Amino acid sequence: MEKLDPSLKALEIIEACAKSGTEGLGVTEIVNETGLSRSTVHRLVTSMTESHYLRRVGTSKKFKLGYRLLSLTDSLSNDLKIKDIASPYLHQLSQRTQEAVHLIQQDGNYAVYVDKIDSPQPVGLLSKVGTRLFLHCTGAGKVLLAHLSPEQREQIASEVGLPAQTPHTITDLNQLHQELETIKAQGYGYDRMENREGIYCISGPIYNHRHEVVAAFSVSGPSYRFSLEQLEQHIPAIRETSRLISEQLGYRE
Repeated sequence: MEKLDPSLKALEIIEACAKSGTEGLGVTEIVNETGLSRSTVHRLVTSMTESHYLRRVGTSKKFKLGYRLLSLTDSLSNDLKIKDIASPYLHQLSQRTQEAVHLIQQDGNYAVYVDKIDSPQPVGLLSKVGTRLFLHCTGAGKVLLAHLSPEQREQIASEVGLPAQTPHTITDLNQLHQELETIKAQGYGYDRMENREGIYCISGPIYNHRHEVVAAFSVSGPSYRFSLEQLEQHIPAIRETSRLISEQLGYRE
């Protein structure tokens, strides 16, 4: 029965207790629910209760989820909240620009698409939600990098490098620093065919109530209909979208 990876046994107990609701489960019930041995359940329940991942139901011998789990789910809840809040504004932006719009968040040393609104045009982009991207050569990635400290930027560059995705990619760290400072000051950033040949992009930041950049969004399109001149025409829309979404997250200038 007990072939489960040892690192996942505690999660099995958490899932079992979560299903029990407010009533909680005793050690025997957890054994029956998880298939783990009684000694393993007793050891893990004791440890998890001491570290507040589980808590006793009153003075009984039953256990339910502890409040420490709230801190672990807080960041995920925030991510889901950002996506839900941003969605109507990003749809409006897509209609306004007639191009694809992405919502992007930082994932360690990379960026990841967490939402996408397809272009209403017949020819769109093949990007997919969940795809990971380099930070240094994408519009939204550079917006995220721009709001990190120089030390954090350098650490990412040392661990990932600045690989050239196209001939237009910035691969010099000093030049990248200069561009990031410009992005931070002006409130938007460009991807001038730096990630994919023939694709231009303009991006903006999303701030929370602490004035922290928690996500970015981008408008992307093929260069034959989305030129650098057109990117500049969308600057007011980018700034407005950034302000509207950020205000919904409690941001105030």
